[in-house]
Amino acid sequence: MLTSRHSRRFALLENTLSCFCARDARRQWAVFTMAVTIVLGGGVSVHPVSRVSHAVWADELEGHTGEFAAFLSQVSEQNSGLELPDDPVRTAVPKAGIGSTSDSQDAAHGSEFGTPRFAMPVAGALAGRGTSADSAAAGMAAGEVTAGGLGAVVPWWEPRASEYLLNSPNFMQVDVPTLLTDTLESSPRISAISRRTSIAYEKIVQQQAAFDPTILLETGVGRVNDPVGSTLTTGGPPRLIQDSFTSSAGVRKITQLGTIVDLNQEIGTLSSNSQFFDPAHQGNSRLSLSITQPLMATSGRVYNTRLVTQASIESNVAWQQLRLDLESHLIDTLNTFWRLYERRAQLVQQRALIARGERIGKLVAARASYDSGPLQQIKVTRRLASDRDRLLELEAEVERLQVQLKSLVGSPSLMSMDQRIELIPLGDPNLPVETFEVRDCIVRGLEHRADIKAATRQLAASGLEVNVTKNELMPRLNAVIDAYLSGLNGSNAIGESFVDQFSEGGPGITAALTYNLPWGRRAAKSRYREARYRYQQRSEELRMSLLEARREIESSVIRVRAGAALRASKAATLLASRREEAIATRRWETLAGDGGPTALVLEDLLETQKRHTDAEQAYVTAQVNYMMELVTLQQAMGTFLIREGIEPTRVNCTSEVQILATTPGNLSDYPLENWSEPSANQHEADWNEKSVSGESLIGQPEMIENELPIVDPSGEH
Repeated sequence: MLTSRHSRRFALLENTLSCFCARDARRQWAVFTMAVTIVLGGGVSVHPVSRVSHAVWADELEGHTGEFAAFLSQVSEQNSGLELPDDPVRTAVPKAGIGSTSDSQDAAHGSEFGTPRFAMPVAGALAGRGTSADSAAAGMAAGEVTAGGLGAVVPWWEPRASEYLLNSPNFMQVDVPTLLTDTLESSPRISAISRRTSIAYEKIVQQQAAFDPTILLETGVGRVNDPVGSTLTTGGPPRLIQDSFTSSAGVRKITQLGTIVDLNQEIGTLSSNSQFFDPAHQGNSRLSLSITQPLMATSGRVYNTRLVTQASIESNVAWQQLRLDLESHLIDTLNTFWRLYERRAQLVQQRALIARGERIGKLVAARASYDSGPLQQIKVTRRLASDRDRLLELEAEVERLQVQLKSLVGSPSLMSMDQRIELIPLGDPNLPVETFEVRDCIVRGLEHRADIKAATRQLAASGLEVNVTKNELMPRLNAVIDAYLSGLNGSNAIGESFVDQFSEGGPGITAALTYNLPWGRRAAKSRYREARYRYQQRSEELRMSLLEARREIESSVIRVRAGAALRASKAATLLASRREEAIATRRWETLAGDGGPTALVLEDLLETQKRHTDAEQAYVTAQVNYMMELVTLQQAMGTFLIREGIEPTRVNCTSEVQILATTPGNLSDYPLENWSEPSANQHEADWNEKSVSGESLIGQPEMIENELPIVDPSGEH
């Protein structure tokens, strides 16, 4: 026999059914569904008795299924005209268009209750515990996929997000290739970056020009009018008066070995009142050659081309910085593009949430004269107000991202248009999951990363400085050779003198050595030690760049894997929330009244709808985040420009830099190289190589100041 508690519940069912025996089938079926829920101890109960879970009631009624089944059969005979769905779970799945659980036209038209969207077959009421609403939700939480349950996420919002959404007079659709091309052509930041690199290449030309020949021209006239203190000066006249005209032309050349060559031809005239001046009115000519060759300090090609090499290294660093800044700007543009897509999709989802809430509000208002009270209307109004607040925030965010995207692209035609133009991003964020091996990513990063290449070049510049300062430690010893030819004739015969300098007489030659050595060479030694310290600093900075690159790459791979898993998790959450909303909607549609648990059911439905929309928005965010994590990984590996087919080039090997959009590259075309991180011992060994930084300080103890000892990498003082 049933317990007294069971008897009270059956008595309540009989009284409730008797009040509606003469009503239509829809109302009878709604009451029947509510009655079954009461007996089974579901999540909704209008009886003052405390709720009992489905499992407990099923255990207690296990021995009385015959009596209860007979009772249910009697009720079902009165509802024999109803068509019951074969799959109650499929009936509760929302339509893909707006995620609702019933058609937009379903309201209180035709009957007070409206058409219920969920019906429970009588034969299956006690067939198993997994057929109730609670067990269905539990199955969803456990990840079960049935014929009428979970399936793949259908992004119903994507077509709507690619349409006109804002109250703007015009709109423009843009995809990723077009966006990147316009950015490369129009962005002032990219133009400034390329000009900065061109400036660095011009520095090479300026330093190379130091070895170009220099043409020297000089001409002048003069008059000397001096008193004389000896008759031997003029032979009688009290003042020496001389008139002169000189003109010279020459060429000076500095070679890359440090040799200075001067070739000069002088011609002129000279007249004087001196009695000893003979011949009178002289015309003279002189061809001179001077060669100065450094033999110790400042000698050699490495020293004399140091500025050219330094400019070349700096231009290479500027080129790598160009790649870094170009990647950064394009990634910022892509991030804004996809964030705009994300906000537009969330805007569509938020509007769908409001539409579902308004539909519930209409149903509540339509049933106000029968079984709906002011409490339910207040709950719906409050929820809609909160949802509209979020809608306003999304619309403002979409407009802000549009302005940011216009600024990043920098197209004059785009900026000259009406500021209220709507930008519609066209893209598919549903990328397949890609797998990455950490080691392969690290190897590619060490091969392609611009910051590592720049750090390597800066280390080379420090090695150059070590060699230069070591050269300056030697004394300055120069060999100087001067040779000349000259001719002289009277009557201002400059032409005859020019010919005679080659035919008359012979050359004059002077050879000399010059030596210069500062006492103690303290400044030179200090510059050398400074250069070695800087080399050590650059070496550690390169090592730090390698470790930083490895950290960024490994972190990016972890984030990509986590992003893929999070996207799948958000998809499962979305499907579960969609099913949850369907069940909550069915519950509310089968109940009525304004007090007690029924009002809580409505509030639960509104919260369920909010959770469903939050899950949709979180799924879109996870999609965009996964895509941006892939982009960030490409940036960490230094292969973003290769993947996007963007190639900075120099036009005909000049300083002009162009950034071309070519065919996107395939990383499989770039073979992986074996690489292992240098150890500290390898750094110390490289430090002592003469080809890099010269001989060790330990080999030259006289260079170390007693008052300022330094520590050699080998650990000796």
